[in-house]
Amino acid sequence: MKWGIMSAANIAKKMVIPAIQRAENAEIEAIASLSGNAEETAASFDIPKTYDTYEGLLADEEVEAVYIPLPNHLHKEWTIKAARAGKHVLCEKPAALSRADVEDMIEACNENGVYFLEAFMYQFHPQHQRVKELIQEGHIGDVRLIKPTFSFNLDPSSYNIRLDADKGGGALWDLGCYGVHSALNLVNEQVKDWNVSSSIHPTYHVDTTTLAALTLENDVKVSIECSFDVLFRDEYQVVGTEGMIHVHHAYRPDAKEHLGKITLTKVNGEKLVYHETGDQYRLQVETFMNAINNQESLQPYHEATKTYLDVVEKLQEEMSKQTNH
Repeated sequence: MKWGIMSAANIAKKMVIPAIQRAENAEIEAIASLSGNAEETAASFDIPKTYDTYEGLLADEEVEAVYIPLPNHLHKEWTIKAARAGKHVLCEKPAALSRADVEDMIEACNENGVYFLEAFMYQFHPQHQRVKELIQEGHIGDVRLIKPTFSFNLDPSSYNIRLDADKGGGALWDLGCYGVHSALNLVNEQVKDWNVSSSIHPTYHVDTTTLAALTLENDVKVSIECSFDVLFRDEYQVVGTEGMIHVHHAYRPDAKEHLGKITLTKVNGEKLVYHETGDQYRLQVETFMNAINNQESLQPYHEATKTYLDVVEKLQEEMSKQTNH
């Protein structure tokens, strides 16, 4: 499958372009950038074509699928334009800034006969399937608490798009979305109550640290931490009546040579450690292409996207109320 890359964003250059090139039966045909970086990036990755407009790339008949790593607030516009140009769309997370927007995006893709997938790469690492199996096999009893944590220290002294309120910035949109998505992915329950507490940057007016508390239908509690103010952490814990599962490198195992580590602690103190290896960015690309080639539905991923976006949107609304008081 021939790919086009819409923007020379860092996530594209560092993670997704190399992953597409590692994937089976995939090649990058073209890259477009409005910043003038297309040619330099193309030279670095041996990409044959460059465009200085996104429209130019979408008009390229050889490009079958596009990867969109544009700023969050532009995802809807360019996903719909790509769909109308007949391109399959892998769109960076968060797919949109509201459930309604992502529903419009998926509808546009369906109407134009192309596939859509949100690039939540973490979910394609096999460690999460192992966690689901441990839960289903009863190793920790009934799940009572899920605690996702994702953070890193971001220097606010110079411009960073993650701190731009007009472009969907803030710790909740950038990091907290992982916690919401992963918790709901593990237990597949609806959220019935939520609360949020945030630190808002006085200059940028976005949250730099957020603690979110969710209550699910079966009274499972979810405690989510996300922050730009503290050291790097990417983990979650699933606590049950008879044990606990700790996923040590939940969202960025690629930083640990793709190795996922899971510790199961039983009620009697016994500890079991499991290791799972998986190239999550490559697996994401291959999952998407396989669905297209085999005409398999991506509806479960769409439903997960809509559900977590609904929750994050509500948390953002709650945060805004508290900030404005």
